[in-house]
Amino acid sequence: MRRAQSRCAVARALVLAGLWLAAAGRPLAFSDAGPHVHYGWGEPVRLRHLYTAGPHGLSSCFLRIRADGGVDCARGQSAHSLMEMRAVALRTVAIKGVHSVRYLCMGADGRMQGLPQYSAGDCTFEEEIRPDGYNVYWSKKHHLPISLSSAKQRQLYKGRGFLPLSHFLPILPGSPTEPRDLEDHVESDGFSASLETDSMDPFGIATKIGLVKSPSFQK
Repeated sequence: MRRAQSRCAVARALVLAGLWLAAAGRPLAFSDAGPHVHYGWGEPVRLRHLYTAGPHGLSSCFLRIRADGGVDCARGQSAHSLMEMRAVALRTVAIKGVHSVRYLCMGADGRMQGLPQYSAGDCTFEEEIRPDGYNVYWSKKHHLPISLSSAKQRQLYKGRGFLPLSHFLPILPGSPTEPRDLEDHVESDGFSASLETDSMDPFGIATKIGLVKSPSFQK
């Protein structure tokens, strides 16, 4: 009887040891694994075309980083308008052209340029998602948003809350070239009526339309 009990005890100990080893071998989600884990974003690489439009839907285009480092407004999606995005801090992203292999950066005058080397001060932007699903990317260093507006427009709208062509809709590769179902938001969004306000809404309902994911990026 004692011998049978002893064998049962040994078997139980072996089973418990096996369970412990199996649990110890499983990967754990550490609290400092990164903002994409902390916020449940989960997408390691975010590839997007950044669509924008001027007042009343005019001058709609896609942000493009050319091979020579120039940043401009392209009428349609192309290899140079495809961007990689990653989180470098909470709600803060770096953006790089997939084809040009250049980082989207901002100069002291607010002009955008593509640089081959990443600079935390000039190439890092706070991402804010407005209730209409459009994003605004702010430079903490220069206190200006990413914008495809001209130097004249930047001077004209200085201090008025935001610049034309500074609200972007991240679009998945292969999506329709223009988000026609959201164009009405551009007109009512405040490019004309809300130019006097400085308010920006934080992360909101953009995930409901399935076009905007959380920031992440591959080096």
